[in-house]
Amino acid sequence: MTENCPYKAKCSGVDCDKDFCMRKYRLDCLYDNSLLTEKQRQVGKLFTDNDGTDLHEFQQLAKLEQNMDRFVETGANVYIHSYNCGNGKTSWAIRLMIGYFNKVWYKSNFGCQALFVSVPRYLLALKESISGNNEYADFINKHILDVDLVVWDDIATKMGTEFELNHLLNIINTRMDAGKSNIFTSNLGQKELTNALGERLASRICNKSIDIELHGSDKRYLDLVGGEE
Repeated sequence: MTENCPYKAKCSGVDCDKDFCMRKYRLDCLYDNSLLTEKQRQVGKLFTDNDGTDLHEFQQLAKLEQNMDRFVETGANVYIHSYNCGNGKTSWAIRLMIGYFNKVWYKSNFGCQALFVSVPRYLLALKESISGNNEYADFINKHILDVDLVVWDDIATKMGTEFELNHLLNIINTRMDAGKSNIFTSNLGQKELTNALGERLASRICNKSIDIELHGSDKRYLDLVGGEE
């Protein structure tokens, strides 16, 4: 049973010979309610360029990963950004969320405690929900203000409408004012983020978050040629 368990890496295996494992059950609840896809849950090894680019940043993120319970308890935020694609922004955001799950699974309430929000998809779903129900938008809107942690992936990928920007500003402001933690990923620096989101929202994200900029190259091509994970 241990070999087939997706959570075996962080487990002592104490319940592997039993029909029911509370740890697996609680983690399943956390993952299922987070909106992470099955593929996203399987984050592989992350590595820097051969010349050591991003080594310091990866060390910073690894330290956050090991202390995600404290990160969330203190209402901390982190802004992971890079002008390059495929160098680990989203993967690190997911790892941080998983790190949080591994820290708090034993006291989880079986409900939604963290959300992975693809911002482009969410804004599209939000628009669709105006004229009818949209399960994705409805689920996020139901939980977004209360969950301990939100990953805002690919924020400012496209220019938002005034309605969309005000909606994001209201949610992010409310969460930060309530001491709720957020992880932001983007392909934009602060100047471009301000142009895309407006000064108020960009200022909240940049000035209230740990700033981590990655400079490494796109590594996603390695998956296509059978390289490292």
